[in-house]
Amino acid sequence: MPHYPIWRFFMLAGALTFGTACYAQDLDVEPVVLSPSFEVSPVAFEDVEIQPISLSDSSTQAEVYCDPCCNYDVGSCRDCCAGGGLAGGGWFYDGWISQGYTANFDHPANNFNTPMTFNDRADEYQMNQLYLAMGKKVEEESCWSLGGRVDLLYGSDYFFTMARGLETRQDGTRHWNGDGPRAAGEAALYGLALPQMYGEVYAPIGNGLKVKFGHFYTIIGYESVMAPQNFFYSHAYTMQYGEPFTHTGVLASYTAGDHLTLHGGVTNGWDNFDNPNGQLSALMGFQYANDISSLSYSFINGKEDIDGLNNRFLQSLVYTRKLGSRWTYVFQSDFGLEENGKLDANFESDTAFWYGVNQYLFLKYTETVDLGVRLEWFRDEDNARVIAVPIEAFSTGGNYYEVSLGANWRPYDFVNVRPELRYDSSNVNLLGAQGPYNDFMDKQMWTASFDVIFKF
Repeated sequence: MPHYPIWRFFMLAGALTFGTACYAQDLDVEPVVLSPSFEVSPVAFEDVEIQPISLSDSSTQAEVYCDPCCNYDVGSCRDCCAGGGLAGGGWFYDGWISQGYTANFDHPANNFNTPMTFNDRADEYQMNQLYLAMGKKVEEESCWSLGGRVDLLYGSDYFFTMARGLETRQDGTRHWNGDGPRAAGEAALYGLALPQMYGEVYAPIGNGLKVKFGHFYTIIGYESVMAPQNFFYSHAYTMQYGEPFTHTGVLASYTAGDHLTLHGGVTNGWDNFDNPNGQLSALMGFQYANDISSLSYSFINGKEDIDGLNNRFLQSLVYTRKLGSRWTYVFQSDFGLEENGKLDANFESDTAFWYGVNQYLFLKYTETVDLGVRLEWFRDEDNARVIAVPIEAFSTGGNYYEVSLGANWRPYDFVNVRPELRYDSSNVNLLGAQGPYNDFMDKQMWTASFDVIFKF
């Protein structure tokens, strides 16, 4: 946590009356708590391909244990599967370790790359993820099928994947992780999180219906908490601050044709394991994908405040297209708002807005090397997301820009090395502070990082 001069404490004093202070990831301000999500990056360990999004996050391919047998559209169903019509088998396990180093050209005294999250430690080694997952995939081309999944994450990334009511209590105190340098000395640098624990049912209705129930990654956005699903070591502002990571609830996915998948469900909102206010949020979306391109749209809408009075809405659009045999382009746009999410200059409640655009371009340079660039503009119009001081009298929101250049080198199928050079800048005004970087002393930040992912 930064060590602030006296004038900075004065700057943030009024913010504390609003219930937030300093950076969102240091004080448990939403949305920094999972996830990833089951977003599919076109460049990870595999060749550049556009793949339809699946509600099952594992890349393990399940076997088919019985022939398709049930079709309620024609009113017939014959018992073709063992075990009373339920498919069996399909068990899997997956795991990796992601560890890296981020050099900050400013060498901040507190050793944090704030407001960057995940690879947030400056000039020191981080073991980001020791990740284990196991479960059973549903058989999508069979009769009724049961499945599920449990994920365990140990490492420094635990802090950004925690859900209220699971890893933390509703007041923000930790259930099992200890104290340390995070959250003003109240959270350990390393800890354990359970970002997914869900069951899943496949029903042979129409073209196929899957229903997931429990605790799972969001369908919103492009980047993922799970390291192998991302090209870059660092993350975009939209993913870090503008989107939820996990949900707890029910989510259905229906195959509407060869290329279209529909998603819909109800959850406890953003990064909540328990329901803090008795309200439910709607989580909806679709994806249209073919061999060349994919288009996905998703949104979440519901009341997220503790009293259940103020609505929060977020939508995300992601378009991916192959450009020939070697290039892949990705466009992402997010837009979010929250009622009574800020205080204006007269200390009256008003709506807070955040939105932005990300663009990615990937090149398959050789069979083992991919190159990539990410360009981002993220506008936190009311300082409600990044700095988390949405009080116009103390600070005015602004723009965050970042450019990341990176590579993926896969000398072996189970190894991925991801070097990255990143530049950040912002024009956010913080009551006379020089900027949001380097302990509020700079308007820009340069970092050079790399990590290594070992899959097992």
